[in-house]
Amino acid sequence: MLSMSRLKTATYTFELPMRAAAVLAGTSPELESAIGEAGRHLGVAFQLQDDLLSTFGAPESHGKDPFSDLREGKETAIIAFARTTAAWPAIAPHFEDFIAGEGEGGMLRALLTDCGAEEYARSLMEQQMRAGIDALANREDIVPAAVIRLCIRLASSLEGRRA
Repeated sequence: MLSMSRLKTATYTFELPMRAAAVLAGTSPELESAIGEAGRHLGVAFQLQDDLLSTFGAPESHGKDPFSDLREGKETAIIAFARTTAAWPAIAPHFEDFIAGEGEGGMLRALLTDCGAEEYARSLMEQQMRAGIDALANREDIVPAAVIRLCIRLASSLEGRRA
């Protein structure tokens, strides 16, 4: 489930740019690896949050097209979780033939929230943010404190993208 989020955004928006910065800065391979791991987790957190915004967020607060992921039938972590619940038979017809109306969108949001998919995705996002910071904080032997602080600021900015 998370591999899709990683491939969808994390690799090219966080992990590889952070690794490239480490290489350009002339860091050790161990530090590059730790920074890449942090980037991978932070990138997955970013993608999960993006999926939450697309499904549950208010477009006036984040500028994203409302219901875009639902309309496009994207297999996000939200939908993957919902598929495992007893609520899926009630959700499936609306997801598979989604009409971009506010009424149906609101109903689909409510079903996804009620089955626990929204909370599950939020929990995964928070776990990934923590794992990204921990990937560096647990390697204080090779990771400069300034890099750890920078990643904590980056994670905080992600938290500010709430729905």
